[in-house]
Amino acid sequence: MATPLQVHSNYTTFASNHGKVWRATPHGQQAVVMRTDTVRPALSRGRYRHVIALVVTGDAVSLDIDVVRQVFGPRAAAESDVAGQYEVVLCGEQSELAPLNAMTTADTVVVPGVENPLTPRSPALIDALRAAYAGGARMVGFGSGVFLLGYAGVLDGRRATTHWKYAREFRELFPSVRLEGDHSFVDDERVHTGGGMLSGVDLALHLLAMDVGRARAEAVGRAVIAAPWRGDARARRADDREPMAPVMAWLREHLHEPLSLAKVAEESFISERSLVRKFRAATGTTIFDWVNRERIDRAKLLLETTDHPVAEIAGMVGFGSPETLRRNFQRHVGTTARSYRHKFRHAAARAARG
Repeated sequence: MATPLQVHSNYTTFASNHGKVWRATPHGQQAVVMRTDTVRPALSRGRYRHVIALVVTGDAVSLDIDVVRQVFGPRAAAESDVAGQYEVVLCGEQSELAPLNAMTTADTVVVPGVENPLTPRSPALIDALRAAYAGGARMVGFGSGVFLLGYAGVLDGRRATTHWKYAREFRELFPSVRLEGDHSFVDDERVHTGGGMLSGVDLALHLLAMDVGRARAEAVGRAVIAAPWRGDARARRADDREPMAPVMAWLREHLHEPLSLAKVAEESFISERSLVRKFRAATGTTIFDWVNRERIDRAKLLLETTDHPVAEIAGMVGFGSPETLRRNFQRHVGTTARSYRHKFRHAAARAARG
């Protein structure tokens, strides 16, 4: 007999012993709603869908709301194998939205950008954010919406980023937060914050990659954005990024090769000193930290989509040795390459076999 996971007003969800989740209707009918041996986002509350509470204030940035609904909603599901794994619930203080307490039972809470981040917020909203955080939800803020997480105390003692336009005010309001303003997004355990402009896209796809793997996140990115996902772009304005775009393109084409600052400068027709300065201004990081992250991302894709041995992948992405790959993978991903492959490659293969 299956074991009940959660009872709702209209149905009970069950998990069987055969890698499937069953739903029993009030009429006693039973249907498979999802296999549990597929790659799935984390579920903190025993449901068969990962619930995202999207906090909609009166001055919420509509683009950020659309990004969340596109990346985690039905359109993405139709274009990829993450179908049915997420449920996005719009909540707020307006009567047409779900109540604020929807946050307290969500797996992830997302606060989109707001037009007036310095405007005081209602105690009910702040209390709901605090309760969601205390209850173990993954907390996410886009751009100026990060201020609301700050008001709720979610960011105390953490690293974070926000819209570059409000950096000075953010530092004044939240002195205990380490602001990393040059990053497109910042992860600090289960708190994730994004910068301004279109960084919400980067952060949403980054969260999806954490849940279901980079290959699937890139498939969703192509489906809903119609452009290559840039990952953590760490760039504030297009005119800042543009001068380094050819350098980044060249680096991506030569990731598998040994790279030195002198070689990159020579290929870029720029002095080493100018290259270092301009690259950091455009990306917020050093050339070789950027290269390491690109190599890790390429290794993730190969681990998810091929059967190449880890030692071969190390050479294919430019790390040279399995030990170098192991060290960098552990640092950036928090697990081993083999464990990552087992989670995202092997589970997907089992699901494909049915």
